[in-house]
Parts: sequence; structure tokens; C-alpha cells
Amino acid sequence: MILTKRDIRRLESLGYNREDFSEFRDGFIRLRNVDGRCFFLKSGRCSVYEYRPLGCRAYPVIFDLSLGECILDELCPARHTVSREEMKEKCELVKRILREIGILT
Repeated sequence: MILTKRDIRRLESLGYNREDFSEFRDGFIRLRNVDGRCFFLKSGRCSVYEYRPLGCRAYPVIFDLSLGECILDELCPARHTVSREEMKEKCELVKRILREIGILT
């Protein structure tokens, strides 16, 4: 999951060190996984849910750069629960993230 500068500041404001929860990979700062799971996943739940990164809020909506549009992540078992309205809202959030990190203009 790619992190925006605001995501990082928000998580740091909770007392977390960016070196612990993030890593630089493939040209972006991303959430760190520990044993294949998000750093913030504790006892099967997100420990920072109210403060979670924007990408987590938008998931399972992702942006397919080759298509130039938002799609549902085929790997998400709950993708079928996303309504048309929710898809539209989450797509706008995904586009906002991509603008913040300089991928979309």
C-alpha cells in the first residue's frame, strides 16, 4: 500500500516511527508487511483504523494504469460487496492519492 506524506504524518502523530511501519520500494514509500501482513494488523484487526492510510480507505478499489481507470482488485475476497456508489467515491479517493504522489495530474 502506497503512503502519502499526509498518511505518514498522521501515523507518526500517533507515536509510530516511519522506519517501523514503512519502507521504500518500487519508487514509493509503502506500508511495511510483517510475515505477509500489514504492520498495523494486530489480532486480525487494524490497530490504526480511524487513522488508516487513504489507500486502505479506498481498497479494494485500485487504479489500473494500463486501462486508465479504477477497477476492483481481483485478489480481494470482498470485492463483490462494493456498491456502484462506493466504487465511485473510492475511485475519487484513489485518484486523489495518485495526484498527491505525482502519478496523475
